[in-house]
Amino acid sequence: MSEAYDVVVVGSGYGGAISASRLARAGLKVCLLERGDERQPGDFAESPLEGMGEVQVDWPNRRMGARNALFDFHVNSDISVLVGCGLGGTSLINANVAILPDERVWLDRKWPDAIRADRETRIAEGVERAREMLRPTPFPDAHPTPTKLQAMSRSASHMGRRSSARRSRSISRTASTTSG
Repeated sequence: MSEAYDVVVVGSGYGGAISASRLARAGLKVCLLERGDERQPGDFAESPLEGMGEVQVDWPNRRMGARNALFDFHVNSDISVLVGCGLGGTSLINANVAILPDERVWLDRKWPDAIRADRETRIAEGVERAREMLRPTPFPDAHPTPTKLQAMSRSASHMGRRSSARRSRSISRTASTTSG
């Protein structure tokens, strides 16, 4: 630890990690703070019972669970959010699976016009930049279908739709990361 830093970044999730990396590469002395634990392969819960010990819930008037539990729910009247608590933030709970959204997602009127108009330009450029930085690789056909993809396919089926997630084209694991 140092006594002085040029910048302090709070949180090591997607935004924090990228910000800290870019600032450090720009020559700044960076302190990256994370309240959660560093987790290695094998450190993750392997059963629903073990998983219950990794849940924290924060309501406006109370909270429950350990403050460093992996699954961090923030429940409010207008919006509720699930985030990952630990070195890597929410990337810890999505298992490094990246599925490109179906085109229908971007066409939904809930998105502001400016975002929908930019999907073939700035959004496409952002996706390409993320691919260059993360270097995703296709999920190996020899491996069992990920539980997450199975759940998405069941959900789509219950809605009378076919899942837009395709194992061979759009599910990737970050090459440099092993998830638990």
